[in-house]
Amino acid sequence: MRHIAWLAVLAACGDPSSDSTPADAAVDGPIAPVFRNAVAMPDDQLAREALDVLGGCESCHGITRQRVRYWRALSDAAMGTCLTDLAVSDDASARRMIDCARSMPDVATADFETKKLGIYATATNLPWFQFTFWRAYGEAGSAKLAEFDSAIAMPKGGPHLTQEQFDILAEWFARGVPQLDEALGPDPAPTSCTPGISSDVATHVADLATTGWRTVNRTNMMAMYGCGTVADPLDCLGSEPLASSFAYGTGWDLPNRGSARVLHDVTYKTAFWTRSSPDGRFVGHGVVDVEGSYIVDLQRGATVNIAAQYDPAFFPDNSGLVFQGGPRNVCGISVLTSNPTSITMTEAACSRITTVGLYEHVGQGLGGGDYFAIDGQFESDDGGKEPTLRQPAASFTMAGFTDFTPMIFDGTKYVTKARVRVLTPFEGDTVLSPSAELLLTRVAGPSEKQLGYVLRKVVATAAGSTYTITTPEIARYCLDGGKPGFSYDERWVAFHRYVTDTDADAQELGFANKSAAGFAAYKTAGAANLYLMDLRIGVRVRVTNMAPGQYALFPHFRSDGWIYAQVRDANTEHEYTIATDAALRAE
Repeated sequence: MRHIAWLAVLAACGDPSSDSTPADAAVDGPIAPVFRNAVAMPDDQLAREALDVLGGCESCHGITRQRVRYWRALSDAAMGTCLTDLAVSDDASARRMIDCARSMPDVATADFETKKLGIYATATNLPWFQFTFWRAYGEAGSAKLAEFDSAIAMPKGGPHLTQEQFDILAEWFARGVPQLDEALGPDPAPTSCTPGISSDVATHVADLATTGWRTVNRTNMMAMYGCGTVADPLDCLGSEPLASSFAYGTGWDLPNRGSARVLHDVTYKTAFWTRSSPDGRFVGHGVVDVEGSYIVDLQRGATVNIAAQYDPAFFPDNSGLVFQGGPRNVCGISVLTSNPTSITMTEAACSRITTVGLYEHVGQGLGGGDYFAIDGQFESDDGGKEPTLRQPAASFTMAGFTDFTPMIFDGTKYVTKARVRVLTPFEGDTVLSPSAELLLTRVAGPSEKQLGYVLRKVVATAAGSTYTITTPEIARYCLDGGKPGFSYDERWVAFHRYVTDTDADAQELGFANKSAAGFAAYKTAGAANLYLMDLRIGVRVRVTNMAPGQYALFPHFRSDGWIYAQVRDANTEHEYTIATDAALRAE
């Protein structure tokens, strides 16, 4: 009887069978109609026509670049988790795909949610969904589909899309919404954050798990500080004391979130961020009330004065570093590995590259690609020297930008190519991944408060003496915190957050609310903790438990997955350079 019922539907709709249905699909009865037909159209034309189709949703949503990217993230998730059997191979598979669109897929009476299907919620009236409901429920399928359509279909109130319109829209989203920025004007100043993670993120992380700088440096047998001959990074730094062995560090570790070790007891005051070399041997930071800055050579136990002021950064292949505020700012690593007592920044391996601005971040293309430095609008974050009770401001404007400075190493020093500017409105504090294939920015909202982080893919194409570069958004995370750092396999980011006078922060630390007596010290002395986030998931996980007056800041990765950070402790009037294996424990 089911075959007869479905033949009636086919007669009404026409036979939409297509090569998109696998020829060897296991079929019990009629072949499922095509879900979508491929569209052969240039990207720019496809973008315009897809946006015309989306115009039918504009009255209820407003079409902006961010909203389209959010829909793309939902749609990628739908294809990866719900619409997994477009051949609709059996009744059970049909029901699983339908129930996946519920708020609780395992509860048969749970409400359907449009966001579970993303852009594919515009196709609920088309033959594929008709077939799927028939396959799942037989003669009751039409009534079930009507209920589903009423709850989930977009645009609300119609009109429904035709198959041809849906094909255009689905093709554009399947390609990753190319030419979006060119086809749609700039977004207004953001006032809220809508999270979304596209499939590009998981693809990138999977690719770099075996090809990223962590793997490259391990293959090249980079000698990691504190590892000796051990093969497992978790066995490294065993000779460095656990923070828990000191009175000041007894409460820092959280269960199942790794252990902190103290690399250096800092008796001076550092200025702005701390960053280390990929092998973990050299740790650089600005210093208060001394001329120049310091690089600590952990291997030698030596503190090296460097004629620069702030913003240390190291290239991921360990070939060199950037340190701003001196006569030159980009040097080969030989200035450190020669075991100096001081560095003048006038050494032969150093260059002055004026296009590398403050608060820079650096990376290098894989496979021997060019080096890159980036900079743009930024916030000066140097908290913890006095009570710091709010997150870094986010005052980034419509004129937000990211400048890319490509460089090559000529065998002696770094030589620059022409700078490239990419506009990133309302975004700043931009960081570059080690492979130079990702950007992560902080997003400004009302009253200079951060709305979240935006992850962008870097598409850099060599063009004469420089590059053309685009940076399409591939994820948005609605979290706040300081400027982050990427892991060398580009799966993780780490960042710090200040404890604020809110119920949410008090409860995260184990208090009932911000009025709890035990939380009072945090409201006066402040604190900051380190956080870890898996880019594929976007969930923030706290990995330290600092006491009032203790600020764990500026986390960054070394090549093998250990995280280094700087702790400013008002209680002991010391700072400590620490390492934690939190990311390694989370793998």
